[in-house]
Amino acid sequence: MGQAAAATATGSEALWWNPALVARGPREVSLGFVSNVQLPASDVTLAAVYPVPKVVTFALSLRYISNGEQDVTNDASGTQVGALVPRTTTAAASFAAPFGDRLSVGVSFKLLAVSFDCTGQCNTPSSTPLTGAIDFGGQYIFTKDSLVALGLAVRNLGLPLQVNDSPQSDDLPSRVDLGIAVSPRFASAPGAHVTVAGDFVSRLGSERGSGFRVGGEVSWLSQYFGRAGYVVNGPNGSGPTFGLGIAHGKWRVDFAQFLSDFGGEIGSKPTYLSLRYLF
Repeated sequence: MGQAAAATATGSEALWWNPALVARGPREVSLGFVSNVQLPASDVTLAAVYPVPKVVTFALSLRYISNGEQDVTNDASGTQVGALVPRTTTAAASFAAPFGDRLSVGVSFKLLAVSFDCTGQCNTPSSTPLTGAIDFGGQYIFTKDSLVALGLAVRNLGLPLQVNDSPQSDDLPSRVDLGIAVSPRFASAPGAHVTVAGDFVSRLGSERGSGFRVGGEVSWLSQYFGRAGYVVNGPNGSGPTFGLGIAHGKWRVDFAQFLSDFGGEIGSKPTYLSLRYLF
């Protein structure tokens, strides 16, 4: 759906977009995998969501990213002296609660660790760089049948990541996401469901421009899903997206591709696969 997720994301995937969206979700465990993103060589996510109905939802998630092997060269001669594999691991604990039938809020506490696996000669930190971040989110449903929903999330608020020293520390990619979703009903086709969504994304403390995301989903009998959208100025570029999903029993399987302009430059297309099990 063009990553228009601030008001629409469902299940454990909502944890990374807007933690408030799991307040009314089901119990589930999930596995997500991303390949061919501009920088990471692999991106794997595990999550578990456990709601106490009408009270609070608890969730744990873990994201592992490997940036692939990178050559280390001698500055003077330009010859290769080693190989380096940077990896990042993010662990998060999330809490979300509904307030009445329309409002929900959520928060995630995240810990980021960076490691460097090296063969040969590498200049790596003596200890594992660590930092923490907090996400806040909210959702408001304007009509009783969930026809229109508004989502707001502030993500990655925290201290800079210090690898070498304070002057060289890296600011976290803090963002504000504002999204709206509209789901019209069709009396002539009660088994069909349509959602149209749009997000506005502003980067905090960055000179880069704002981002926009638009997308839609068509489903039949809440079992078969088709999705499409467009990303403007996202972290991995701009371009169209498309995806398919299927729900069978307690299983949910979703697949998507992002035809980003970054991907075109390196001959790859970011590909997403998620497996969810409801219990």
